[in-house]
Amino acid sequence: MYLFGRNTWLRHGDPFALAFSVLARFAPTEMHVERRWILRPPGTGLLDTKNVTPSLVVFVLVMLSTVTFDGLMATPLWQRIENTLYEGLPALGNSRLAIINTLGLLSFCAIFIAVYRAVATLVASASQKSMTVDAASRAFVLTLVPIAIAYLVAHYSSYFLIQGQLLIRLASDPFGFEWNIFGSAHFRPNIGIVGARFTWYTSLFAIVVGHVIAVSLAHIIALRNIADPRAAMRSQIPMLVLMVGYTMVSLWIIAQPIVE
Repeated sequence: MYLFGRNTWLRHGDPFALAFSVLARFAPTEMHVERRWILRPPGTGLLDTKNVTPSLVVFVLVMLSTVTFDGLMATPLWQRIENTLYEGLPALGNSRLAIINTLGLLSFCAIFIAVYRAVATLVASASQKSMTVDAASRAFVLTLVPIAIAYLVAHYSSYFLIQGQLLIRLASDPFGFEWNIFGSAHFRPNIGIVGARFTWYTSLFAIVVGHVIAVSLAHIIALRNIADPRAAMRSQIPMLVLMVGYTMVSLWIIAQPIVE
């Protein structure tokens, strides 16, 4: 902030500010510069793509891939991959686990970027030259955000409901001084508050709703940027395949710990 200025750094450099600004585009409220507070349908802010840069495209894809990889790490598939690599790379010593997970994360980011670039190429080809590959990649990347938000809800809802109960204890002893302001300092979380059935149906509902919103947003953007309605419809086939695939992978990752 000292080198570039507060607003410039928060708008273009700080990863947390950028991540939350992307997620905030889905919000049903918006504060304008002139301090007007407005209501809008959820996801409407994702239709504003005029300020989407190539670097923001990569940033959004890295956001999606890292969250998905975090879920993948809890699956038996990744445990088998991790164990195989761990046993096969003894030369790396005690750093094996960190290196394996880091390489897995970087590989996941690269796969997401490569797949999305391929889909953007197909969209641009189907648009009958109404959009270039770069324009297509910038126009549609934010339409994946609703699925990512739905996956966040699905992946972390049970964790929030269980670990979030610790707030009851911390409210009485926020600084660890053995206080008991509200009589809840010895409260123990109820781990049975969330069952496997509740977790699965919540995850399923959230991801399907997120997918429907994402498809709708992509269709609106296609109609805005492609003059021929038929070409706009054809251009959405690659995006639809991408979104269905992303949804299926998300549901599979969510289901693995429950099934095991």
